Amino acid sequence: MHTRSLALTAMFAALILTTACGEKPAVHSTATPVQARAITANMEPVPSELEVPGSVQPRDRIVLSSQINGFVRSVLVQPGDVVAAGKVLATLDARDADSQKAAAQAGITEAQQALAEARQGEQIAVSQRDAARANARLAEGTFDRYKKLYESHSATPQELDEVRARRDAAAAELAARETAAAAANSRIAQIEARITQANAGLQRAEVLVGWTVIKAPARGRVVERPVDPGSAIFPGTPILILESLTAPQVVADIPSTQADWIKAGLEVRVSAGSETPVRGRVTELVPLSSPGTHTVRFKVDLPANSAARSGSFARVLIPTGERQTLLLPRSAIRESGQLTGVFVVDSGSKARFRLVKIAPFDSARVEVLAGIEPGERVIAEPAVQIEDGVPVEIRS
Repeated sequence: MHTRSLALTAMFAALILTTACGEKPAVHSTATPVQARAITANMEPVPSELEVPGSVQPRDRIVLSSQINGFVRSVLVQPGDVVAAGKVLATLDARDADSQKAAAQAGITEAQQALAEARQGEQIAVSQRDAARANARLAEGTFDRYKKLYESHSATPQELDEVRARRDAAAAELAARETAAAAANSRIAQIEARITQANAGLQRAEVLVGWTVIKAPARGRVVERPVDPGSAIFPGTPILILESLTAPQVVADIPSTQADWIKAGLEVRVSAGSETPVRGRVTELVPLSSPGTHTVRFKVDLPANSAARSGSFARVLIPTGERQTLLLPRSAIRESGQLTGVFVVDSGSKARFRLVKIAPFDSARVEVLAGIEPGERVIAEPAVQIEDGVPVEIRS
């Protein structure tokens, strides 16, 4: 009787302890087995990788800066806006540039009028020079005839002197007309030079006017807006910052002692944030290491469909050979709250929930770092009916 009381007391104590621990008595021993497919966890050779930290950066980052002094008249975009190439993004004070352009245009108009007048004057000067040339030739011929007549005593000395005077006067007139024609031509050259200079001033003024309108040089996203309407600006003041929308890059630094693993064209894996590692390719490698950090910088192109955000942290996984690891399909992982585990089939054909530590490997598989041993059978796709201790019937 005493022995039976002790046994009942022990059973009652065990029941209280089980209840206090939040556990329920096993009730699966007589449950109908759940069909499931199992796989054997085996070690597999996978590439050995060196992990290098980096950051996601845009392929192109464009800083649009002021080229003039003045103030911002308007800003037409906000950070986050996607803009097309050629879109007007902001305008600056254009009064000084407009006045310079107007002055240059006025100078060109004045010079063109002066050029027209100078060309008319040149035509008159050339006509007068040509007339003076004809008159000089006539006077020279008349003098030659009178000279012969004088030598044959058919003309008097006075007549010869008069003809000589007319010849000399015609020659002087011709010299004056030639000087006037040359001066007219020189004036045209001077005015044409003024027009060239005025055109250069107009082009300069047009450039200044162009600098007052800030346009997007290429399609991109506005990421920063350092100024607002009314802000004072100087040459070099940033107005807006754009980033390209093409596939981003990862910029990373590898210790120079391990830089031999990197070369242009090498295919690597890249993990950015919680994103599953994706394939990337090394596109640029700085040939010299930094003397301050003793690292070598390189860039990795990401796929066009990558969702990595600019500025986010990234891990570059560089292949360095092979290693053995245990891989499981993602479908075998059961997450319950903060717990991550798999269901292992024990020797009694029951599912046992086993906590595991995993790391992403690719889009279909995970790497098991701890929790199961090679050779154990794991349920490949645990149904909702499968819980710890549930009998399972493994189907082929």
